[in-house]
Amino acid sequence: MDSKAFLAIVLSVLLFLAWQHYFAPHQIPTTRQEQLATTSTAPRSPEAPPAALAPPVAPEVNLAKQKTWSIGDKLYRLKIIAQGARESSFELLKFRQKLSPNSPPIQLVREKAYLPLDVQLVSHKTIDLSALAFSSSAPSDEEVRKAQGSRNVSFHAEVPGQIRLTKIFTVNPDSYAINMQVRIRNLSNKNFSDQLGISFYFKPYTTGEKYNLSRLTYSLNGSNHDVAPKSFANPGAIPVPINWAAWQDNYFIQAIIPPAAGGFQLIPSEINTANPDEPITRVVYLTNNFDLAPNASKTFTLDLYNGPKEIPALKLAGHNLVASIDYGWFSILAKPLLVVLKWFYSFTGNFGVAIILLTVCIKIIFWPLTHKSYTSMQKMKKIQPKIQQIREKYKDDREKLNTELMQIYKTYKVNPMGGCLPMALQIPVFFALYRMLEGTIELRHKPFILWITDLTAPDRLHMGFSVNLPFIGNLNGLPVLTILMGITMFFQQKMTPTGGDPMQEKIMLIMPVMFTFFFINFPAGLVLYWFVNNVLSIAQQYWINRHAAA
Repeated sequence: MDSKAFLAIVLSVLLFLAWQHYFAPHQIPTTRQEQLATTSTAPRSPEAPPAALAPPVAPEVNLAKQKTWSIGDKLYRLKIIAQGARESSFELLKFRQKLSPNSPPIQLVREKAYLPLDVQLVSHKTIDLSALAFSSSAPSDEEVRKAQGSRNVSFHAEVPGQIRLTKIFTVNPDSYAINMQVRIRNLSNKNFSDQLGISFYFKPYTTGEKYNLSRLTYSLNGSNHDVAPKSFANPGAIPVPINWAAWQDNYFIQAIIPPAAGGFQLIPSEINTANPDEPITRVVYLTNNFDLAPNASKTFTLDLYNGPKEIPALKLAGHNLVASIDYGWFSILAKPLLVVLKWFYSFTGNFGVAIILLTVCIKIIFWPLTHKSYTSMQKMKKIQPKIQQIREKYKDDREKLNTELMQIYKTYKVNPMGGCLPMALQIPVFFALYRMLEGTIELRHKPFILWITDLTAPDRLHMGFSVNLPFIGNLNGLPVLTILMGITMFFQQKMTPTGGDPMQEKIMLIMPVMFTFFFINFPAGLVLYWFVNNVLSIAQQYWINRHAAA
């Protein structure tokens, strides 16, 4: 194998891992011009948002003293308070915040000072809709049952002689999708003109996890774009119309699905808090200007999804929300691999075992290619002395050098790229597995064996110590599986022929240390895949070396 080509492949893998993990985990468009260049259907930028939509000064609500309505089923529990008919809680009952069995359910409303579904009027600043006490005929605990079908839960409040505001939530059994209608009626004897803003507030679901960042995303025609906070101030940071906009991480998503017809803006902003690691991201759904004659009304409709990034649940909700499960360029490989992984889990009941079986299948598929690669490297190593002689002899005559090299390759039936090409073909599969294993909610909090209790968390055997290391961060346990992976990689490199190139041999011996360093904070499921792949590669190389010596 050509040593330069081989090193280029290896260093490309390392560069990708380092960049993805430490610097650029997500695609973030930096300018509006770049967005227009990526799609011919990009919508036009809206006007700048009105200054009246500055975040309100909202003191923390005393939830204990609020009349509260609880709505939900076995999947979630939504709580609406009387003041502003705002969302004070949204718990996902099937998912815990932490691995501990006593851990509470995932809470999607993570900020108590600014509550979602806050409604504002842009022009009538003296009407504070968020301070109105809403009432409802619904019971305080509304259980959505499958036999009863969809349920409408409405809340209403009014400013006498001016307006009446009604919020109607349509909930469905066994679904995380909710339809929300906001209806405004003119109670005065004059025309009423304004714009309506509905605010959503988000905070990071987790902190300190480099491989699972919360971010704001919009989706257009199946293509997802993360919106960087630095672009929030730009008009059209979220262009319209779009399929949906959402706050999400690898496992959960809170999606706003506006009407397809348009007539609105989505305006993001950031509210600083005392903790710089947990700023509040605000998204305002701003309607176009509307005019209401006396006693006339207008209704604005939004679809919402608050739940896990599970393919069946997302497909049931519609609106192409399933596009939020995005593995980037490697989706064409990652999605079939996920199907196979789930199939193995269906009869093993252990995702760790499923990963091992998937790794074995991948190794079997690539066995002929890796066999050819190892065999080619063996041949290259044997003829390396002859190649060195030819290089020395014709070092001043490049044309003659190439002719002689091609002749010796032909004589010994060796392809100098025969060791590189099979390896290069496997790289997309590894990247696809990397993206799939780090972003599959089915693996979240799923154990393997012994100390590996969560395949989506870094591998740690807790031994009562914690160390802060540069680039790695807090190391609160011994990464046993990661160390074993590095050891098996070292043995694999020692067994693999390098063509006699001293520089390549030195680089390859450093590789296990570098990979161990990079993998320390990777999900344990990915480390398990790489470890098993190394063990199988050692077995294959041993078999090839034994037959080559015979």
